[in-house]
Amino acid sequence: MRTRPYQFSLVTDRSPADVLSQLAQRSLPGISVAERGDSYLVLRPASRRRYGADLAVGAGLAIVLVVLILTAITPIFVALLPLAMAPAVPILLDHRPDLAVSALVEDPNVTRVTAHGEATAELAAALDAYLGALPRPAPAPVAAASAGGGV
Repeated sequence: MRTRPYQFSLVTDRSPADVLSQLAQRSLPGISVAERGDSYLVLRPASRRRYGADLAVGAGLAIVLVVLILTAITPIFVALLPLAMAPAVPILLDHRPDLAVSALVEDPNVTRVTAHGEATAELAAALDAYLGALPRPAPAPVAAASAGGGV
């Protein structure tokens, strides 16, 4: 799955809860909400992965333990200790779409929405369409300078 870095930031007049709930309800290509908080969403692929960081750490620890036990036979086996990093290689090379979207109140009636992470082209297009369609806040009225005021 080809991904690319994705960053987007804008201000809107919608409330953070509205922005996040509407985004969570949208149908995004192959993506579901993995985590939700009061001011953020984490979007990840809908399918589950069997091999993750927990299994990689467990396999690495098992390799370290086996190498240390083999070292009791002969110290030459210490040279195998770097093999404990091998289970981490698939995770380091994995570039799956993983995106965080936050919405925070910046000023009264103004919400800052930011999105950051890795996205596929389809996901980036869907997010651009939704985030780009959010209404922008009305410009703040400029206070008129008083024309008179001499002594």
